[in-house]
Amino acid sequence: MNRIDSPFRYARPVAALMALFVVLLLPMAVATAQATTATRSVEVPLRGGRLTDDDVRLLENETPALSLPATVDRVVYLVFESNESNLNDSLRHYAERDDRSLLSGSEDKFAPGSLIVAVGMDPRRVGVACGDDVCNAINFYGSGRMDGILDEMRVPLRQSGDPNIAAALLAGARAAGDTTVVSGDGGGDPTPWWIPAGVGGVGAAAGLGVAAWGLRRRRRQLRERYDHIVDNYARVASQLDSINVRAHSLSSPLADDTVRRDWEDVRSRFLAVDGTVQRLSGIGDEVGDRELARHRKEITEAYETVRQMENAEHNIDEFFRMEHGDDTVRRRHLTELHEDLVEARATVSDEGLRDDLDGIDARVVALRETPDAPDFMDAYARIITDYRIIIEAVRKREFDDVEPDDDNPAPRIWDASWHPGYGYSGFVPFVTVNSWHESATGTGAGSSGATTGYSSGGFSGGAASGSW
Repeated sequence: MNRIDSPFRYARPVAALMALFVVLLLPMAVATAQATTATRSVEVPLRGGRLTDDDVRLLENETPALSLPATVDRVVYLVFESNESNLNDSLRHYAERDDRSLLSGSEDKFAPGSLIVAVGMDPRRVGVACGDDVCNAINFYGSGRMDGILDEMRVPLRQSGDPNIAAALLAGARAAGDTTVVSGDGGGDPTPWWIPAGVGGVGAAAGLGVAAWGLRRRRRQLRERYDHIVDNYARVASQLDSINVRAHSLSSPLADDTVRRDWEDVRSRFLAVDGTVQRLSGIGDEVGDRELARHRKEITEAYETVRQMENAEHNIDEFFRMEHGDDTVRRRHLTELHEDLVEARATVSDEGLRDDLDGIDARVVALRETPDAPDFMDAYARIITDYRIIIEAVRKREFDDVEPDDDNPAPRIWDASWHPGYGYSGFVPFVTVNSWHESATGTGAGSSGATTGYSSGGFSGGAASGSW
């Protein structure tokens, strides 16, 4: 094929036409969209340590162009660095404690005109909430709507193992305004997140802008990961022997073979990336974006290993302090176990299992009042053992669609969500089993993976959340 016959001979003219379209038509369309939503505020008060200034600008610039009902006068984006397993509770508590303007006059619902879109990082959750007028306008309670909106948010969070938080938030707001977005029996597949609900024919042009932003974000993230490796690997490596000594000094019943295998696993992988880190360090601080991109795979592998070792270091330190009588650490982990039990009690329908959960919770609360008990670790281990038996019964009777396997991994010592006792005799907390169940049912036709209630009464604001 000669050059004249090349299928790419029209690429340059097409690109020129697209550029002209962007320059001449996009500003007019965006101006029109902004004129119709001039009174709608866009707020990003909680970044969760994840959103950058560029991410915030993207949300502020793109949200006014979304097709949302006139009743929506306020869009609030929230990213929780740490949140409750039921993200609805975190949304409610944020409104009650940090921004009461998000509450209705009676303070038992979300404020009229409000649309709240949220992502939780630990544990991983997505959620949307709205005032009654907005919920009605977007058909929030229609068949498949809640799950459809959450599914839209999950796409950019699950792609390529690189969660795109800003894109997920924008996808949630866009899906909320599009009443054709449903899941299961109610409609088709989720719309790709990069297709914005622009005005008229500006979708392709806006898509180009989002794609360019995505490229900048990936480059920035790669550089941040490279900097993290350079800044933190040497520190962790210098502490590795002392971490190893502390790991092997753990002596309570909870420090079983699973803990020791996990520690040796992450330690071996950390030692194995030494050569990679040395090569990366050799390319220098002034390395350009293209040079970094050539080392993307190595950077990603080294970054993940360093982060896992940092998590393991923190978890081993927590475990060590718990064994050696730190009252604060002991109370904190018992409180987290109590919260897990409360959610299990609120979710499980079998009355006998609920009574069993109440019995375990009473023991947890009693032990929390005596953190200096000489047999504390033995008592804690017995609680974990008994709770494991009940969780297994819950899984078999009510969540028989899930099994602990490669698709449903239990928290390991290198995970940020791990706590002392996880993995002991196969123990997995209820929040983890429930997230497996939500993921399984969320992908089934006609089933609902959305959580719509709250762990305590007195509040009935419209909200839906689920895992990602």
